[in-house]
Amino acid sequence: QAVSQFIEANVPEQERERAGEVLVRILNGALFELAQLTRAQAGLAPMPLDDRTRAYMTQTVLSLSDAQAYPAPVALELVNFKQVQASVFQVARAPGKNVVYLGCALLILGVFAMLYVRDRRLWVWLTPEGGGAHATMAMSTNRKVLDNGREFAQLTTQVLGSPPSGGTST
Repeated sequence: QAVSQFIEANVPEQERERAGEVLVRILNGALFELAQLTRAQAGLAPMPLDDRTRAYMTQTVLSLSDAQAYPAPVALELVNFKQVQASVFQVARAPGKNVVYLGCALLILGVFAMLYVRDRRLWVWLTPEGGGAHATMAMSTNRKVLDNGREFAQLTTQVLGSPPSGGTST
């Protein structure tokens, strides 16, 4: 906060952003050197100077500047860590599992049946004519297949007993 107030008080407004960037770069360099010295004292390999390390150092500077705004008066440090691995097995009895498996199998069969079974609808309209009835037929399908016209003609012959007299478009 003090550095920010110093920049606002002493640096012209058009140059404040550039001055802030220079200051962050200087702080990043100083923190990087401090981190390298600390790692050398601990017997660790030095950090590489790459984009990932630069981003880490920038986040470190920002976290240090925000540390004063953190409401807790305590800073915690992880000193030791021991990883414990465990496996959990659960034995349960599910009396309805066979019904669920059957339902899943029927669902899968239904999905595959939707891919291969064509949906066809046949309408027959009977109107009185003279002493008998006049039948008008129509058919629709959800897929365009070349055999639709031939299939409609076969159904008309089977239902009415005579070949269709009108158009056979679907």
